[in-house]
Amino acid sequence: MQWQAILPAARSLSDEIDGVVINSLIQTNSSALKFRLGPLTARFSTPIISACGKSIRFEGAGPGLTIFRFGASNGWDHCGTGAPKGDKLELQGIKFQSNDTASRSTIGINARFTPGVNGTYSNFALENFNTGMVLVNSAGTMIEGGMITAGPSRKGLASTGTGIWFRGTNTFVNRIQNTLTQYYRTGYRFQSTNPPRILGLEDQSLINSAAGEVGTCIQIDSDYKGYSPLQYVTDNFSCDAYEGHVDARQVSHLSIKGGNWLIHPAAGSWTPAGKNFFNFCRASTVRLEGAWISNNAQPLEIRSLINVTTDRCGIPTGAGASDVQIRNNKIEYRGLKTSAALIVKTAGTSGVVVAGNLFTEFFKPGPPPSNAFSWAGSDAQSALYQGLPGELVQTSPPPVDMSDGVVRDIGTFSLAPGVWSCHAQLQLLPAGGTKVRAFQGAFSIQSTAMPIAPGQGMFMETGEWSGGEIRGVGPFVFDFTAKTQSTPVHIVGAASFAGGQLQMNTVGQCVRLR
Repeated sequence: MQWQAILPAARSLSDEIDGVVINSLIQTNSSALKFRLGPLTARFSTPIISACGKSIRFEGAGPGLTIFRFGASNGWDHCGTGAPKGDKLELQGIKFQSNDTASRSTIGINARFTPGVNGTYSNFALENFNTGMVLVNSAGTMIEGGMITAGPSRKGLASTGTGIWFRGTNTFVNRIQNTLTQYYRTGYRFQSTNPPRILGLEDQSLINSAAGEVGTCIQIDSDYKGYSPLQYVTDNFSCDAYEGHVDARQVSHLSIKGGNWLIHPAAGSWTPAGKNFFNFCRASTVRLEGAWISNNAQPLEIRSLINVTTDRCGIPTGAGASDVQIRNNKIEYRGLKTSAALIVKTAGTSGVVVAGNLFTEFFKPGPPPSNAFSWAGSDAQSALYQGLPGELVQTSPPPVDMSDGVVRDIGTFSLAPGVWSCHAQLQLLPAGGTKVRAFQGAFSIQSTAMPIAPGQGMFMETGEWSGGEIRGVGPFVFDFTAKTQSTPVHIVGAASFAGGQLQMNTVGQCVRLR
């Protein structure tokens, strides 16, 4: 009681005096406060506790020099009870460190606000808290240069929390830059929470940041069926995940550009088996572009890399995903098995475009593997382009015997969906003692059948020449649009009064235009 007269925040004689002094200053001053601290380690028996309606700034000498050390408690609790206000919290150059690595409930910074310009957190660290930051109705917030780690002892545990969690309503214009979260079940979560059935989170940016050895890197969701979180930007993000890269549930205007997205083998209860790593569930206007997606050649099994779906995903009602474009990504898949496919479009989704993606098997580019696509319920706005312009398909078959007027298959291409330009040239080797008067070749979508002239690159030569004289026909060129998973295109030839053989002159080839 004697100490409480001097330091009102004291609760026990065993309390660490550093934390008691700081909390007493906060409790006994009604105006905004600024703490400027040099190199030190300050110890706390209880969290920093600040009431609604008070703005506070902590400024240290750097997170490796100025350390706030906590026990089995949160780090900073702001506005735990009462009506939230438009306060601003600032943290710069300080590390919050918990020495209780076994706890499953601690939070580094736990704060509520009325949306305004509510936070600036720069060059800081949160270490060994089960959850890093929970910011409720925090708007105009800047997080830059944060190192936020749950500690390796929590990796793989179902009870491990979230690195940075924005949630609430009317929460606009939050920015996260150059920040790392590590060992959390969810690296970053943006959650629109309604009631009271008003606008939730909009205009959130995650730039040049990372989530390392987490369950899921990014989750965006809404618990109100009438609202989709709007305008999310993720640029140049590094993700190292066991269960998922981006879980987007009822979100609109989501842009993911660039970055490294890696799948990790199982750890504890975290496993890639049966998971969708980019899950676009009731999402609209989504762009996934320029990303590097890889399992690091690990022998892993997942459900899909990219899942565009009509699944409920915990949202009561809503429409299937729409206007989703997956373009110009590099997908490495060696050793990766899927129970669905690498890229899945389910029935009921619309406006899904997949184009320009490069598939590589341990840095060796090639055509998409057999499990590349599961494409259902296509529509007038959807399009699947499986390969890159310039992809080449070739055939160089042996000669075939010819009979008078009989159309023979000389070679066959198998074309994946897209637009192709095909080229071939043929040679006739008439048998001795024969006279040849007509010789023709063409591309045909039917085996041993000549198309109706002059379709499909047909080329014909007439005249009269004797056996033993090699004659060429072509080259002939034709553009094909292939729509099915595997479209056969036959190179056919025929000659009149012929005996002998017909063959390719070198190779026939098709080049992808788009």
